[in-house]
Amino acid sequence: MEMLNTSTLLAKDLWTVLIDWFAKGITNYGWTIILFTICLKLVLSPLDVYQRVSTQKQSRFMSIMKPEQDEINRKYANDRQKLNIETNKLYKKYGVSMGGMCLSMFLTLGISLLVFFTLFSSLRSYGNDKLYSSFRELDKTCIEVVADKDIANLTETEKNEIEIEIKEKYKDLKDQNGWLWVKNVWKSDTKTSQFVSFKSYANHYDLKDEARDEAKVRYDLITESIEGEKSEPNGFYILIILAVLVSFATQFISTKLLAPKGQQMNMMNKIMMAVIPLSMIIFVLSSNVVFTLYIITNSIMSTLISTVITLIMRRKDKGIDDKDFIMQNKNINVVEYSRNYKK
Repeated sequence: MEMLNTSTLLAKDLWTVLIDWFAKGITNYGWTIILFTICLKLVLSPLDVYQRVSTQKQSRFMSIMKPEQDEINRKYANDRQKLNIETNKLYKKYGVSMGGMCLSMFLTLGISLLVFFTLFSSLRSYGNDKLYSSFRELDKTCIEVVADKDIANLTETEKNEIEIEIKEKYKDLKDQNGWLWVKNVWKSDTKTSQFVSFKSYANHYDLKDEARDEAKVRYDLITESIEGEKSEPNGFYILIILAVLVSFATQFISTKLLAPKGQQMNMMNKIMMAVIPLSMIIFVLSSNVVFTLYIITNSIMSTLISTVITLIMRRKDKGIDDKDFIMQNKNINVVEYSRNYKK
């Protein structure tokens, strides 16, 4: 358990280092996470390729085996032990390994979940730090500009000077932390304020007594300087809706368009097509914009990669009959296959 926790912490630190590295060249965190996600998906794409190729081949073999499998099921319907023995023989003859197929699926799923949850945890803590440190930068600017002035009794000229400096600093921070219509990517794409409340800000930096009172005066001065920005919502739920639509489209494409030919959508797939997008609403509402962008970009990339792989495989297998397919993919007795197939 301790080793698992250590590995998780290392993974979280790795994501932070990589995101910071990407951010150096782009400077905007919205575009940074999109490029980071694309690169990460391309690095992990061999797993997707392997899983998709393996699944497509196994599905073709299962289709070829179906007549013999149906005959075995009919013949040994009342003898479970004999049914299992003959089914295993059939799988062995065609070189089909259900264990191997499950292993590749669980390996891909395990790595995907590890990346997902460690990245989610990393972006959550990283975003929290960025959220408070951004306002901390405004606070430092305010302290530098105020200097030896009596902050409680500022003249109009002094207030205007401070306001100009704070707006300039805010503009720099917005270039980093804003994205298209979103004011602050470290908060959700909702009507919430883009700024932290003073209470949470003071608690985060453990400000007490006189330091807390002074910070409250500066907080009010900062928010008054950018009053127009403070009153505007951080977002308009656009990414929330987009995440749900992309999730539904991903489920639809994978179950309807990319499924092996002849495979009917079962009840479980229909339920998942509704449940996953609905659960996505709850998840992204509690996530910051950066992680929501990761989810959307990752889903789109996964669907594109799966679509390309499937289309390539279908084009490759088009016109290849079962006998040639077996000869190309498995080393089995084709004469024996032909004899069974003619039956």
